[in-house]
Amino acid sequence: HLLSSSMDKTVRLWQLSSKSCLKTFSHNDYVTCIQFNPVDDRYFISGSLDAKVRIWSVPDHQVVDWNDMNEMVTAACYTPDGQAALVGSYKGNCCLYNTTENKLQQKSQINLQNKKKNSRHRKITGFQFAPGTTSEVLVTSADSRVRVVDGLDLVHKFKGFRNTNRQISASVTPNGRYVVCASEDSNVYVWKHEGDARASRYKGVTVTHSYEHFHCQDVSVAIPWPGKADTWGFQDGLSGEPNRLTTDHFDDLSAMNHPPTPEDQVSSSPFHGIITSASNGYFFDRFSATWPEEKLVSALKNPGRLTSADFINGSSLSKSGWGMVIVTAGLHGEIRTFQNFGLPVRI
Repeated sequence: HLLSSSMDKTVRLWQLSSKSCLKTFSHNDYVTCIQFNPVDDRYFISGSLDAKVRIWSVPDHQVVDWNDMNEMVTAACYTPDGQAALVGSYKGNCCLYNTTENKLQQKSQINLQNKKKNSRHRKITGFQFAPGTTSEVLVTSADSRVRVVDGLDLVHKFKGFRNTNRQISASVTPNGRYVVCASEDSNVYVWKHEGDARASRYKGVTVTHSYEHFHCQDVSVAIPWPGKADTWGFQDGLSGEPNRLTTDHFDDLSAMNHPPTPEDQVSSSPFHGIITSASNGYFFDRFSATWPEEKLVSALKNPGRLTSADFINGSSLSKSGWGMVIVTAGLHGEIRTFQNFGLPVRI
């Protein structure tokens, strides 16, 4: 099943197999955010511009509990265990609620240290929890920042993208090592996120300015492909040299690593295969994402040519971003897929 929210003041429950709407849940104002309870999909949470956050029962088709934030609700998200929920507002307030037994009880408020005076630039636009944790969460806001909160503590900020008017939300890759976010400047931004948030709690707030980005016209949503992409046979960056791969092996792995994407207009697209970077010593300025096979094999036979930021710092090539796939949606209804396919090289 699929939930959708709309400016028609409703939430709709869809059955994917029949493409039919099963139920409609009416609200008093625009519905800005929804999510199924991750451990019991008979319930979902919704936030609305009427300042209320609600928990709904799908079978009973009614509100189980609600709470008035006294300001427009713009983001809401359950914790992975379904026992709590984060709720964000237009004014930039971020509250943690206990949702045990599907009852809303405010527990605490999180200080995001947003110093913008204009409330429009303080709006919370999205949440996402890091894999394998119920305490570390990404918080996206309209001041063009992605923040990492661990528990109630702000530990990390990512900068570089633009978010002032849209309901943009950042996502983290399944391995937890990269943050991906759409931007109002028609680019998709990718930041490294390999630190331990718990250790950062005692060091103050870490700020990351370096990023990779690639053009995607009128992009409004960008998320990592959740499928398994690490099929290339490299050892981890700090553990040793990359394995030797034959040409036949590359043919097989290349086929496995591509998601089922439409082939038309991909190779001819002016956006295909090029990723640009704000290079702060972490990444090179540009590299081809579709390196010719003969150059790829040649480079593997000469590890000295494998140019990456990790090599600059004296370590080997990290595999964590190899084959990463990002799915995007645009303002005009286009859905595209992009893949980090190939080894970085100066051009």
